[in-house]
Amino acid sequence: MNTFALYQDPLRGERLKISGNPIGMSVVPRKLSFSDPILLRHILCLMIVVHNGFHLILCCRQLKLCKSASVPPKQMEGTMSQEAFKASKDKQLHASYLEIFNLAIDTLYSCLDLYLCTLAYLWKSTVGWYRYADSTWLNVTFMTLFSTYLVVRKLPSLFYEKLILDPRYHVDPEKTPPLLGLICALVFVVVFLQVAVIPLTAFLMVIHGLTEWYFTLFVWLILVGLSILVLGFIGLFGVPCLGKSRKMNNESDMDDSLKAVLDDFKFPGRVYMVHTFHVGRPTAWVMGCCCCLRLDIHDNLKLNRGFGSDDFDWGQMGAGLNDEQLAAFVAHQLAHWRLWHVAKGLALIYLHLLIYLLLFGICNRWVTLFEAAGFTTFYPSSVGFWLVYKYLMPIYHDICTWIVFFCIRHFEYAADAYVNRRGYGPPMRDALLKLFADDYEFPYVDRCYLMWHRLRPSILQRIDNLQRIDNPQRLDAASGVSTV
Repeated sequence: MNTFALYQDPLRGERLKISGNPIGMSVVPRKLSFSDPILLRHILCLMIVVHNGFHLILCCRQLKLCKSASVPPKQMEGTMSQEAFKASKDKQLHASYLEIFNLAIDTLYSCLDLYLCTLAYLWKSTVGWYRYADSTWLNVTFMTLFSTYLVVRKLPSLFYEKLILDPRYHVDPEKTPPLLGLICALVFVVVFLQVAVIPLTAFLMVIHGLTEWYFTLFVWLILVGLSILVLGFIGLFGVPCLGKSRKMNNESDMDDSLKAVLDDFKFPGRVYMVHTFHVGRPTAWVMGCCCCLRLDIHDNLKLNRGFGSDDFDWGQMGAGLNDEQLAAFVAHQLAHWRLWHVAKGLALIYLHLLIYLLLFGICNRWVTLFEAAGFTTFYPSSVGFWLVYKYLMPIYHDICTWIVFFCIRHFEYAADAYVNRRGYGPPMRDALLKLFADDYEFPYVDRCYLMWHRLRPSILQRIDNLQRIDNPQRLDAASGVSTV
């Protein structure tokens, strides 16, 4: 049979051949032990079903809440019309149904990949094409096929969204790319993905030879070091891909409200106005540390991006915050800096990452895991990263996600309480309502769904929290929405 390859030298080694007896599509375990690959395969599929089923229940709770809501909350009377509420409800229904479909199709794919030995078939094809190649080249080729397969798995979700959900919820075709355009984009993704897959696989093959302890420490130090470098770069130069930054002069570029906030917090860093490319969520942030500290304020956070009504001929007229609201929003961001929330969040993420990598390094060398996926003793070591991530780590990841999300939501409430104590509570509530009015989102969020699917509390929850701080005796039952 004719075979093809980019390059292989028969004189450099023996012809490769997959030996051993794979379990194939067998369903009856030989023994009741974790060392039995057939039993382990059933357990892995059960873990996927339980994990995705749990998130499916959370999505259904949010979907049920969305369907039952018929009017906007009374806190947003005068801010959100019935038409805007209907539009935000349709948008949330669209997102919920798509999320449910993705969970269902992911469960199906994940189980079929094990029972049909899909990954083992890709490996068999790779070895058939490159019978004299070395281990690194085989793994690179396998990961190229595997990454392409992962992109192809996105097609059912894409068809469901474009052919069913978009027409049902009247999505404006002018604001979303067409189906054919997205398919072409996926083809480009497959091509350009290889630019990252090939060197990354070669790098992973090198560090895979390390013991689990050295592997964990090495990868953890690299990721921590890269994140610190990125934060330092942002502190010095901002995020150039978002737009051009211009340093704000304390006298001519800042209004009295903003200067009062900076003086109140004794902010020692530089302040920049970022002229965004008309995209992105209106926001501001404090990044860097010590001499690299900087405050970035996006121009879409200011009313009409800082233009006069005569000069403002594009975009949404009236969007953005007035000077007092902008000052309160900046005070909220400075509160995060004053309370060390970024440092605490990074420390929490680094700890989670260290434990994750340690468990990852141990499980990645479990031969029975590869056999459960249909491989023999001759398998691509690079696929172990996917098997551990996809089948063994989701439950641990859910636990850590709950902890991290809980802490970040607590940071938001703590920053709101901090600015409220400094007298910025009322303008902060007005700023939240104004941002909500500029870009309507569905105001109701199920409490259980929020714990695993929302990094921050909703605007309605933050407004209720600020009102409770002002009046501790106030009952929050009127809103009908639970807070964390």
